[in-house]
Amino acid sequence: MTRDAWEDAVVRLLDDVYAFASTGPRTSAGWQSDALAVMNREPDDPRGWVTLDWDKEKEERTAGCPCYPFVRLSQEELMSRLYPVTAGTATRLLVEMTHEWGPAGTEEQTRAAVADAGTVLDRYGNESSYYCNVSEARDNPSPDLTEGITGWNPLTDFIGDFGFVVVSPEEVGVFWSFDAR
Repeated sequence: MTRDAWEDAVVRLLDDVYAFASTGPRTSAGWQSDALAVMNREPDDPRGWVTLDWDKEKEERTAGCPCYPFVRLSQEELMSRLYPVTAGTATRLLVEMTHEWGPAGTEEQTRAAVADAGTVLDRYGNESSYYCNVSEARDNPSPDLTEGITGWNPLTDFIGDFGFVVVSPEEVGVFWSFDAR
């Protein structure tokens, strides 16, 4: 895994959609606290790699809500809105973000997006766990998402949002997509 390969994959997947992609270090506070710190933009990427944050300079965030567009959540509230999912599901969620919540484009576009999603997730290694807010994952860690994202537990005040947290032994990544209409 190289910085250039990872950054190229993240940018190809998420640079043209309203999304958030950021990674922070694991600490002794627990991964839930670490994920909330990433949502609050507290840590820098431990490797110094790219962060995608459309809201970094928005007035709503800089005027007092560092987690914007996320709502303020406790660790317990975060956990009540997330479900464990497989690496394959996390890959599919990244592809869904690329295609703005709906079924992917052509077979070629889908293959390219899946390859990029694999590159992104490779950073976190094989010992990672994944947690998403998609309703279909409540009872199934590998839900069928072929029809797109149809339900979620919101982490924002927007019309919709979905994403996942990836937790490795060293890092916590937050990948989120927003529908602010």
